[in-house]
Amino acid sequence: MLENDLIDVPLDRLEADIASLARDIAMRMERWLALVAEFDRRGGARRSGFRSTAEWLAWRCGLSHRTALDHVRVARALVERPLIRACLASGELSYSKVRAISRAPACEDEAGLIGLARSATAGEVERVVRALRSAPSADVDVANAAYARRYVCWSWELDGSLSIRARMPAEDGAAFIEMIETAAAAIHRSPATTTDQAPARPPLGARRADALAEIAQSGSPRTQVVVHVDEAALACTATQTEDRAGATCEVEDGPAIPSESARRLACDAALVSAWHTGDGGIDYGRARRSVPAPLRTVLERRDRHCRFPGCDRRHDLHAHHIRHWAHGGATDKDNLVLLCRFHHRLVHEEGFTVHRERDGTLLFARPDRRPVPLVPLVREVQRRPRGQPVAA
Repeated sequence: MLENDLIDVPLDRLEADIASLARDIAMRMERWLALVAEFDRRGGARRSGFRSTAEWLAWRCGLSHRTALDHVRVARALVERPLIRACLASGELSYSKVRAISRAPACEDEAGLIGLARSATAGEVERVVRALRSAPSADVDVANAAYARRYVCWSWELDGSLSIRARMPAEDGAAFIEMIETAAAAIHRSPATTTDQAPARPPLGARRADALAEIAQSGSPRTQVVVHVDEAALACTATQTEDRAGATCEVEDGPAIPSESARRLACDAALVSAWHTGDGGIDYGRARRSVPAPLRTVLERRDRHCRFPGCDRRHDLHAHHIRHWAHGGATDKDNLVLLCRFHHRLVHEEGFTVHRERDGTLLFARPDRRPVPLVPLVREVQRRPRGQPVAA
């Protein structure tokens, strides 16, 4: 219906049509969230080179990152709350109300939340749920005693790993758990089946460790790391800690690392590389490898953020050599591209590649050589009868 055609439509008809379409939107939103939840469960975003479903959703569907995060959170919540999902599918509850009650603590009765949503406005539901999530804490003396016993300590194990123990007050502990669990869920999503293309997720403890490492790397200043390498190991294509000639790479006072990891670190970081010379001596650093401050400024002005498709991270960026310096690549702006820590690892340890065309266009590819387009193609959506399955 054209806009001019609406002028003569009775107000009652407008009201009825708006309400009817709102119901249709809620029903379609339930289908949308179900698809998002299944894609999230299968780990589709990770297999496409994105750190989270929300990041992929923002890129693929043109959403803001905040909106994408919200959709993914609600989609996950509805998997565990089928009654609420059914109310959305029937159009009985709006998405705004479902979004609000999906934030309620897990211990809250699902039927009771639905009753609240039916009898209150979306704004009122938001306020009630907010109160449920911020119930009064324990006695102040107990809280003060817990605060006085706070601590963090760590020790190095024989295998080079770090063991950490901590005690926090209740509110700080809850915030820490939420931070770790949210980051772990974003980094590792479970595929539907375990295949050669979709390996099984690491154990829960390992996923949490990855989350803590991601938070530490993203939120802390760049630190100096000394890496001892044999030039042959850095130049070879092996991914093991030792190649056939016995060349090794290792962190100073730490464990050995794969040569591919050493090449990633050597791209651009606040580090000192210890190069073993043939006569047994050590020559620290190569001016051609490190990215000087003026060139770094040029890269930041040109790239502005991580250049992997769909990633808009602006902090903790690494200057990646498209053709690695150890393989003859130059340290200049045409051979460098800014990547975040996550995607820098993808193009080194996980088989993704990046190539710059003569016109400056960046081409990213997955391990199976399928391209990752900078902007997804917009395909015409053909309408189909409701209930008809999507063709495989």
